[in-house]
Amino acid sequence: MADRLYRPFPLIGWEARLCDLEAQIRVDIELLRYPVDPLPYEPRKGMLEVAVIGAGQTGKAVAFGLDRFGLHNVKVFDRNPPGLQGPWRNYARNHLLRTRKSETGGLHWGFPNLHFQRWCDLKFGEDYFRSIKKIPRLVWAEYLDWFGEVLRLPIEYNVSVSDIAWRPDIGCFELETSKGVARAQFVVLCTGIESAGLQRFPDLVRDNLPPQAYTHTMGDLPVDRLVDRDVVVIGGGASAFDTANAALEAGARSVDLLVRRENLPPVHRVCLASRWQGYHRHYIDLRDEMKWAYSLADLDLGVPPPRDTYYEAIRDERFNIYGSAGIESLRYENDKIIGCYGGLEMRHDFMICGTGSRNSLADQSELKSLLPSIRLWKDGYIPNGLATHPELENSPYLGSALQFTPLHDRDHFVGRIYYLCSGVAHLSGFRCNLSGLQYAAERVCHDISRTLFIENEQQIKAAFDHHSDWE
Repeated sequence: MADRLYRPFPLIGWEARLCDLEAQIRVDIELLRYPVDPLPYEPRKGMLEVAVIGAGQTGKAVAFGLDRFGLHNVKVFDRNPPGLQGPWRNYARNHLLRTRKSETGGLHWGFPNLHFQRWCDLKFGEDYFRSIKKIPRLVWAEYLDWFGEVLRLPIEYNVSVSDIAWRPDIGCFELETSKGVARAQFVVLCTGIESAGLQRFPDLVRDNLPPQAYTHTMGDLPVDRLVDRDVVVIGGGASAFDTANAALEAGARSVDLLVRRENLPPVHRVCLASRWQGYHRHYIDLRDEMKWAYSLADLDLGVPPPRDTYYEAIRDERFNIYGSAGIESLRYENDKIIGCYGGLEMRHDFMICGTGSRNSLADQSELKSLLPSIRLWKDGYIPNGLATHPELENSPYLGSALQFTPLHDRDHFVGRIYYLCSGVAHLSGFRCNLSGLQYAAERVCHDISRTLFIENEQQIKAAFDHHSDWE
């Protein structure tokens, strides 16, 4: 199904309506900007208060939240040019967001005029928003662009961060960027679900197929390898179905989707729990044993594809799905992939692996200097009687504000780095990209503000004592 079917047409006069809305937003923000005076302490010269890495939906939410907490010496670094933040115009192929239209991450921070629905109503009409159940991916990308522009967020595009190191002599982090060194007292990592994950390929694929014969759902789709070809997709998750649909749309002769499980998972329990009051707000306060049990259940149950994605695929007569079809053997002969899957031999021209990513901090290059100081779950938690899993063991053991915790007491500085990359932060408490964002962002902003207040308590108390002006 083509993207155009999910792109509504703006109503006549939408530019003027949005211009009026933007003016009202600026009034709203100033109206509720109280108190307005900064805390009376001397700012650290030559450094940022906070460096945010990543300007997708999470980075934008955090940047605006920091502003609401009175922190203005902030900069957001993003490696991509404007408009290519997050997955939406990069590797994402879902036509619609996974979540319902009511789940928009709290980016508005309590300002109704900043809400997606307000923007959508003025641009596409109230009838349009009422007619949809989920937000089209590219419409969401447009809203995020507008959100960053109307708030004039301090984003530096086309800047990659290659290393983050602690400078104990000056008490701050040094960030090696593609445009020089930046210093910051705190760092918030918002680099997305793929940031700490290399694309995961089955060993049988890497060992037996040439690179031109396969790709990953998070990689590029070579159209010339799809048109009038027989394609096999490995995996039964949402991205596997999205990419199968993209291959069909590109003109594949057939698409076979192979799943190791006998059947697709019937339910998405995290999605259900997201609609419960307090679930994402308080999940992070659970005992370690309960967090571990939830995450084991996630791995055991799996995640089904969204209903719209599933039905789009099975409606196409060129699409077939096979259960209990794990890869048993592969070979490449005469430009053909010959595989045995669950006892069935099949031949294809091209393979797409929807086999997820290997989520490990060790794969996140900008953390290489800090990794020896960061505590992982395997460093302190023993799952008494519960099953274990290497992906859980190697997840960072995050604190109550989703900050790194130190492996040793001398490593206390890592607590000034907050980790909002949901693929790896999932176990500790950031369980959903969008549904959990408003609670995660608030914890981060509150903790940074609190820490600065406490660290500068002597200067603040002195200013309090010195005050002698008549009211």
